[in-house]
Amino acid sequence: MYQSNNTTRYHYNITEKMKNIDVNEIYTLFEEIRELVKAGNRNNTASQPEIELPDLSAIDELSYKLDEVIGEIRKPVRTEHHHIFSIASSKIFYGMIGLCIMCLFLFFIVFQQRKEITACKDNDLKYRYIQMQGEITPVEVIALDSVFEDRRDSVRMIRKQVKQHEKAVIENVKRLERARLKEQEAGRLKRDAKDLKRRK
Repeated sequence: MYQSNNTTRYHYNITEKMKNIDVNEIYTLFEEIRELVKAGNRNNTASQPEIELPDLSAIDELSYKLDEVIGEIRKPVRTEHHHIFSIASSKIFYGMIGLCIMCLFLFFIVFQQRKEITACKDNDLKYRYIQMQGEITPVEVIALDSVFEDRRDSVRMIRKQVKQHEKAVIENVKRLERARLKEQEAGRLKRDAKDLKRRK
């Protein structure tokens, strides 16, 4: 009875100390205790055969449990992360509101830029149309502005006329350039012919 109480107290003291000691240290301590007990058994059996040895089954049991705990500690732990997208969260709600406001602002900017680009294209077409006409009166300028504001199909017709006029002007310039080059070539050939006549 006394021996089992000592074993129980020893077991309790060991478990209390296990909470404060690292697992590897505990394992090392148990191995040392086992070796000391075995060495003590060999020494005690040779010199004092009548002394009873303490029951080592508790130490073996603790050693077995310790091996299990070490095995559990060394196993890799799998961690799973779950992301929940819920509008009920205030951060996500305010983030969504902010994104919507930013998108509306960007759409407004794009719309304004598009209007400005269209106005620039119209002004360019007006300038080219006035160049095509040669001269234009203030009344015709006002009429031209009203055409650009109200009737977009008329603008298409004006654009087509301007492109045809510009194409005709470019072809005329090319034709004049070719005629000029031919005249230069003819003048050079006449000079060469005169030089040849003088030499003979």
